[in-house]
Amino acid sequence: MEFGFFFLLTMPALVWMFVNGMNFIIMDKVNDVTRAAGLMVIKSQDFTLSGTQEMVARVATGLNMQVGTAGGANGTTTGNGLVIISKVQYIGTTSCTSCTNVGTYVFLNRIYVGNKSLQFNGTTVASVFGSPDSSLWNSTSGAVSSSQTNALARTNSSFGALFGATPIADSQIVYVVESFFTSPNQFGSGAFNTNGVYARALM
Repeated sequence: MEFGFFFLLTMPALVWMFVNGMNFIIMDKVNDVTRAAGLMVIKSQDFTLSGTQEMVARVATGLNMQVGTAGGANGTTTGNGLVIISKVQYIGTTSCTSCTNVGTYVFLNRIYVGNKSLQFNGTTVASVFGSPDSSLWNSTSGAVSSSQTNALARTNSSFGALFGATPIADSQIVYVVESFFTSPNQFGSGAFNTNGVYARALM
C-alpha cells in the first residue's frame, strides 16, 4: 500500500527526469554540431561540397540531419536539422568612403546545410541576423554580390548589437554558425519539441 502510494507520487518526477535528460542530450549534441562546424570554418573547409556537408551530418548522428549529394549552398528540404553559415564584414570608411553600406555590417557569403524548410512552431526558421536578398545571393557558391553598394546585403540590427556602440575593425570579417534542430523523437514539450533547439557560434 505504502509503496503504491509512493510510486504514484514519484512517477511524474521520474518521467520528468527521463524526458528532460533526453532533451539535455539533444541540446548538448546541437552544441557539438555548432562547434564542429565552427572549427571547420576556421580550417577553411568548403561547405558547398557534399563531402563537407556530410561531415557535419555525421557529427549530428541521431538528430536526423539530412544533406544532399550535389552540394551547393541552398540546403535540402528534408530532415530535422539546419546549419546556417554566414560570412559577415564591417564596412568602414577605409573600405569604401562613399559606398551605400558604410558604417554597416554586410553579408559576403551565406550557406545552408540541411533542411532549409525546417520549421519551429509552424514557422520556417531563419538566421537571427537576417539574410541577404535572393537577388544578390548565389545559391551554388553562397557568394553575395554588391555587398558594399546594395543595402539588401546588410545584416539586421541584431548583429551590430552584439558589439555595442563600438564596431569591429574596418573590413574585419566575422563567421557565424547557427544551428536549428527539432527532436526526431519529439521528447517533451516547449523548447525541445515544436520550438526546437537553437545554438550559435561566432568566429
